[in-house]
Amino acid sequence: MPAARRSAAFDPISPDLDLDALVQQTPNFEYVTRISCDMIETQGLETFEKLVLLHVIIGGKPLVIEGFHKRLDEWTFTSQWLQDNHGKKFELARNLSKQSSMTVSVGHYLNNMGKLTNQWNRHNYRDRDRQRLYLKDIDCPQVWHDKLKEVIPPSIFYLNDSTGDVGGPGSVDEPNPHAPGLRKGRGVARAGDLMSCLPPAMRADNLMCYIGHEGTYTPAHREMCASLGQNLMVETSGAVDIDGKPTKPGSSIWFMTESKDRHLVSEYWLSTLGHDIEIEAHFAQINAWKSAPFMTYIVEQKQGDFILIPPLAPHQVWNRGTRTMKVAWNRTTVETLELALDEALPRARMVSRDEQYKNKAMIYFALDRYSSLLKHVDNQKRTVPHLAQDLKYSPKIRQLQKDFRRLFSLYTRVLLSEALPHNPRDDKKIQYIPFDSNITCSFCRCNIFNRFLTCPTCIVPLENGEEDTYDICLECYAMGRSCRCMSGYRWVEQFKWQELTDRHERWRLQIIAFEGGLTDKSPQPLHMERQYMKRKPLAQVCQEQLKLRPWLDPKKPPPAPKLSKDADESQVNVNGEVATKKKKPQVIEKGHMKNHVTNYPEPIWKLGVCKCGRAYSYGSLWRAFDTAPLTVMEDPDWQCPHCLRICSCGKCRKVAGMQPYEPTGTVLGYDTRRVADPRSTESLVDFRQSNFEWVKKAGDDLPAGEETRRLSRRVDEAVAAKSQGAALDDDHYVDAGDDSPMTNGHAESLSSTAQTSPNEIPIDPLLGGLPPTATRPSQPTPRREHAQDEADGVHESDKEEPPYRFVAPSALMLEQRQEQDHDQHNDQRHDQRHLGGGFTTDANGIVFQYPDPEDPDPTVPQYAPPQVEQRPQPIEKTEHGKRRRRSDVPQTDMLDPNEANELYHKEQVKRTLKEARHNNRYIIAEAAMSGKSLSVKLKVDKDKLTHIISQPPAQSTQPPGRAKPSMAIVQSDYPSPTAKKLVPNPLKRARIEPDNDFSTSKKHKKIKKPSLPKNHPEKVASKYMEISSASESEDEMDINDAHTGKEEPKPRPLPAYLARKNDVGDNEIPKELSLEPKQRSHLRRTLVDSAVNNRPSASSKHPRDGSEPVKELVDEATRILEANRKAKMRAMQWDQDDDLEDEAEPDTSPEKRPVDTKKQTPAPKPSKTSRLRNGASSVPSKAKATSVTPSAGPKSIFSRGKKIRVVAGNADKRHSLGV
Repeated sequence: MPAARRSAAFDPISPDLDLDALVQQTPNFEYVTRISCDMIETQGLETFEKLVLLHVIIGGKPLVIEGFHKRLDEWTFTSQWLQDNHGKKFELARNLSKQSSMTVSVGHYLNNMGKLTNQWNRHNYRDRDRQRLYLKDIDCPQVWHDKLKEVIPPSIFYLNDSTGDVGGPGSVDEPNPHAPGLRKGRGVARAGDLMSCLPPAMRADNLMCYIGHEGTYTPAHREMCASLGQNLMVETSGAVDIDGKPTKPGSSIWFMTESKDRHLVSEYWLSTLGHDIEIEAHFAQINAWKSAPFMTYIVEQKQGDFILIPPLAPHQVWNRGTRTMKVAWNRTTVETLELALDEALPRARMVSRDEQYKNKAMIYFALDRYSSLLKHVDNQKRTVPHLAQDLKYSPKIRQLQKDFRRLFSLYTRVLLSEALPHNPRDDKKIQYIPFDSNITCSFCRCNIFNRFLTCPTCIVPLENGEEDTYDICLECYAMGRSCRCMSGYRWVEQFKWQELTDRHERWRLQIIAFEGGLTDKSPQPLHMERQYMKRKPLAQVCQEQLKLRPWLDPKKPPPAPKLSKDADESQVNVNGEVATKKKKPQVIEKGHMKNHVTNYPEPIWKLGVCKCGRAYSYGSLWRAFDTAPLTVMEDPDWQCPHCLRICSCGKCRKVAGMQPYEPTGTVLGYDTRRVADPRSTESLVDFRQSNFEWVKKAGDDLPAGEETRRLSRRVDEAVAAKSQGAALDDDHYVDAGDDSPMTNGHAESLSSTAQTSPNEIPIDPLLGGLPPTATRPSQPTPRREHAQDEADGVHESDKEEPPYRFVAPSALMLEQRQEQDHDQHNDQRHDQRHLGGGFTTDANGIVFQYPDPEDPDPTVPQYAPPQVEQRPQPIEKTEHGKRRRRSDVPQTDMLDPNEANELYHKEQVKRTLKEARHNNRYIIAEAAMSGKSLSVKLKVDKDKLTHIISQPPAQSTQPPGRAKPSMAIVQSDYPSPTAKKLVPNPLKRARIEPDNDFSTSKKHKKIKKPSLPKNHPEKVASKYMEISSASESEDEMDINDAHTGKEEPKPRPLPAYLARKNDVGDNEIPKELSLEPKQRSHLRRTLVDSAVNNRPSASSKHPRDGSEPVKELVDEATRILEANRKAKMRAMQWDQDDDLEDEAEPDTSPEKRPVDTKKQTPAPKPSKTSRLRNGASSVPSKAKATSVTPSAGPKSIFSRGKKIRVVAGNADKRHSLGV
């Protein structure tokens, strides 16, 4: 496992940080050079492209272009537009405090950014439990992409396929998408982003958006695959948001370095901070940047600031304010491809980092595209003679030819690494799979261009029917990485080898043609290049290793390690004396050799064997001599360290003339098992181990804060690289002419002067920082003449006291700042009480934490206790107005023993103890404040103690106590797939025929018409009202919801209130309905429940077995309803033609209707305005009756197809349905 070495802890940045003061007081801090975007149009794109090339790509320094917010659409690039158009889109937000991801919608995150920001202040910004939710790496809206394309210079925009001028040399007419006809196209030139040369399906979508609040950050990292980074701040929060709520101004603080310091920065991260910058898991403290042996470039990115990031230059970002919204993308050029193959890809392979940019495939397709463009130029030279001169001397076409030559060199390297010795038998065994750019290494996850190895044994079937094969790249297999089989692999290729070699030869001849013929610098054929190689190709190394390494069955357990037989055998006689036998000669098994370093036999395939007969394990060579396994395998004349007289093992150190090798770099070790395929193993080198033991033997393990020799070497290398300057190499670049603002191939200083010629881009020296040649003070504040007076607390401005006791503003600001620092120092001490132990601080103020051996993930950033800095002592005034330093006041929480201070001290102690009690640390805090220690002795019974010891250890090591409440502000609004969806119950509707018995319209006798066929056009449809059958109260009926239909409703499930099985009890069904609406509603529910549950009421004598009880119950309810209707409406005039009555109902025609002779009251004439909208007669205000068409359902009063009179009361102008 990785060595338990201390590593720098995570220390957040205070919201009250004064960035200007920090830059001015730190010698190795400098602001990044800035230019205005208006100067791009003034000076032209060609001058701007050369500036980017010299300053950013070759010079390796960052650049800021300001003022783009004036050109952006102020309505589109806002949080409100994003919320309105993409607010419901779900994205993965990174919870930096918990190192986890959370699915939230964009709108939900934007609505809570104010809460996430307002939680932070200068007292609690180090709290580890508060949320830091960062919405990063989300897709950029297409509208933003289109509008940015109109504003950003084309040469540096996303997926730019041509940097040529409109109508330039080599251009052709193309269709105009905005108007009929043709328009001038762009001239022939190289692409601004080589990613555009890939087919669209193979491109990596890296146009991303980043939305963050106060306290979110991006750890120190480099751009992927050595690409060029572009980052534009499109929107930030101001003092007031769009809805009128107060917000904090947003900005981002960038800590950046230059490309030529990349090796120095990497070594500083490894040896001093204890982190690997390739893992991208550590945000460096400000004190770490201040004590770094390299220049740090600072940027406060505000709205409209466009930052260009150099390749391989480490940087980190801290967001401030309520809201920051950035758009970022990456570009790949010929320069970045060279850096990727040399440095970026090997480093990423060590930590198994994804390769998303397909660099080798990009070389192949870029060559194919550039070859077509150059052929087009040759055709124009032949067909249009008067353009031949312009095409021949065009700077952009000449630059395209030089880029084509550089890409061809990279392509030759790729083919030579995959070349195998020609063997027709082996060629037939190679499996062919068409290239689709989706095959990656199962171990390092890099993209595989052509040849690789696959294991025919380790194949896992997937659920979708496909197979998960184990594919390994050639680089990983040479390092000893593979599956557990270790051998028996098959060769696979994605391009026919003959096709690749034919293209190589065709492109080689094309280079010779535009270079004017064959010269000494002309590229050689591939077989000639193979002969000139002094080392074995990578593919040949893998072919040899396949024969050396044994095949192991993955289904069987791994063989147990054999114990050493070198130990002396000892025996004890009767007298207790130890009799040691003589050591037996060591027997070395076949296929084994002694490791020169450990003197223990190991398999030969695990050793690098020299011609002298000595063998070194690949692990010792990697950690002690900085030698990779591939370096030994590819060199047929490899010499061991002993032959080179640099062996550092214990025996060779005593040999005269031996100069032990000293590791030039730090190897921390990284466990790739968390990211690699679970079937993977490392058989040659355990890359989890560090080289600290060998560094200690070399005497380079110095105390913290001192510069090691490893770091000093990197400093010297960086100085040598910077001394070369930024120059245009004639072999790689074309100078446009001497009239360029940057002549002779050298970039002038961008910030040395504010006076510029008309052809130069003017840069404010205050924005650009100090000139590179300027000397910075060694201390944050320069030494002045009156240092002794200041040491006594007297400033030069205070020697003569101003009238009216006026104090200089600078002095007031100094006192206020010192008091603020003192309070912040006390707050930091207060925070330290809650963080526990395990933290140390070195001489530079960098806080370190030793890793917990039980921590499963040591790469998670840890929160640090506050660093203790040497601060100036507070200043107080004397009686005579002079100020003296309060040296007698200790920098602690204890104050002078006067009455006011005692009260203040008591309140402070009380508050501290209250917080300690809240965190279950009251006893510890009280003992620490009083300077006492507490020893507790517990008497435990012996038997009980034995029982306690025998118990297994508890799973949690936390002390018992109440759980700390969660401080999460934002929760995921993504619906859980396991949660039950709350779908509202659909309305159950019944179709009700309007009852004309109580019509208030004029009486019309029905004219009986002859029966017509069903489909006859004159067939009158039945009229129905559709009401909700889920209603239980009178308020839920709406008579206006009536409609007309022709088809009977389909059977529906029973509504909820009918499905309930409540006991009716002993209450008998009344003979008459009460006049009160509540009593009628209760009676209706009682009847319905009895009918549904097939349960007779107390008055019913029928058993609950069959349909007769239900029929009797329905008849009884019908009679009761009918009697009530007669009693209430006996004075009304009845309709003589009641065809809607059911056969089971008694005949209630006017001729046979009984008349009460005691009292007869004529019914009032109904109003014409009370008719229903559907044409049915309206109901009187007192009561109305309708006829219900029953719907099918089990155990229901509607299950027999009967029509039941429904009475609805309208006492309070509300309609309801009653059964």
